[in-house]
Amino acid sequence: MLVLVGLTLASLTGAESFILTARLNERVDRELAHDIDGFRDFAADSAAGAGPGSGGVRELFVAYLQGAIPEHGQTQITLVDGTPYRRSAEVPPARLDTDRALMDRAATARAPSYGDARSTAGAVRFVAVPVSVAGDSARGVLVIATFTQQERDHIDESIRIQIYLGLGAMLLSACVGWIFASRIVAPLRLLRDTARSIHESDITRRIPAQDRDEIGQLASTFNDMLDRLDDAFSTKRQFMNDVGHELRTPITIVLSQLETLSDDPADRAQTVAVVTDELHRMHRMAEELLMLAKARRPDALRPEDLSLSELIEEVYVKAAALAERRWLLDFAENPYRDTLHADRQLLTQAMIQLAQNAAQHTEEHGRIWIGGRAGPDLVELWVKDTGPGIRLTDQQRIFERFTRAEGSRGRTGAGLGLAIVKAIAEAHHGEVDVDSSPGRGARFTLRIPYVTHALNGGPPKP
Repeated sequence: MLVLVGLTLASLTGAESFILTARLNERVDRELAHDIDGFRDFAADSAAGAGPGSGGVRELFVAYLQGAIPEHGQTQITLVDGTPYRRSAEVPPARLDTDRALMDRAATARAPSYGDARSTAGAVRFVAVPVSVAGDSARGVLVIATFTQQERDHIDESIRIQIYLGLGAMLLSACVGWIFASRIVAPLRLLRDTARSIHESDITRRIPAQDRDEIGQLASTFNDMLDRLDDAFSTKRQFMNDVGHELRTPITIVLSQLETLSDDPADRAQTVAVVTDELHRMHRMAEELLMLAKARRPDALRPEDLSLSELIEEVYVKAAALAERRWLLDFAENPYRDTLHADRQLLTQAMIQLAQNAAQHTEEHGRIWIGGRAGPDLVELWVKDTGPGIRLTDQQRIFERFTRAEGSRGRTGAGLGLAIVKAIAEAHHGEVDVDSSPGRGARFTLRIPYVTHALNGGPPKP
């Protein structure tokens, strides 16, 4: 950037110097042309006999120089037959009539010609005009010269000042640019260092994103990517831990049963029954673990436009086939709207899981309600039962993996069902909670926003 600025300033300075010099020459040429016009008028008057100097070239030059008053910094010189003849009476800044090269150059003029020369007093701008008088064979030349060095010094001084100001501006721009460039590059360096330091065992580092410019947006995007990676690695580690922890027991049981397998048909049948039951339990547990891991993946959602009433009726029909219970539909016409944008399959699975959980903890012919309601900002889906209820101390703990409520809610299953429901709710940027107390049943409620974005492209939960 400094090179570009320097080239620009150099170009502007060169152009300004050229323009100022050209304007100086143009002004001086106008003055010289005005003096030549004055000489032509004087020569015309002399030729008509109206003035002195009508005898020849020399008399014309003498008469003209006697009456001419040169401007400041100007001198007039006459040549006759190539030799300096007379000059104006004022003392010039430098004697040009003694400059042989300049006089020889002027003596060769066949028409009025302008030019530049150097003298001991500096730059000179001159015009040489050939002069002839009828009846006189002598060939004369009038040279009018203006010393322009003073004006050129002013121009050079202005250019030098501009150069100094330009260099100062470049130095200031360099300092300011260095500061701003360092601020701009710092997040990029931090981004690079963070990317280099990240590995699967430590993905907790984040980049401070305070500004709202492109760099800040890049840092925020990078942090979002790290959040997704951290979540993916956490899901992977949790899945491996769950598999290693929960499947170890049934595998141990199966191995011990097979190692102690006897030849007695009754014992063999009992062993086969135990092994088969444990394998089925392992199969169910593996499917639930995979479902739990899938619900936390960024691409888990396949949102579509759904009808809330149709979704509730579909869940009600499927849940009624789970067990012999009094299944009731609890749904009122929606005063706001009936359409939401969510994943039908995952929401159905979450509601069926809640219904199955209610059926397992409700006595035969107990009542279970499947319901929903559309609010102004979100949709509520719930499953309510008349079971034994849940203690307050267990109500938040039951949504954790492999956790079961103590006492009245029993110990059926691996303890993954409610964790799956919670994962599905969070995948929709929603939540699940329970309202219960011992002896009066439980109500599990899913709260889902009307519009659900996929986790890999939508905004985070507010």
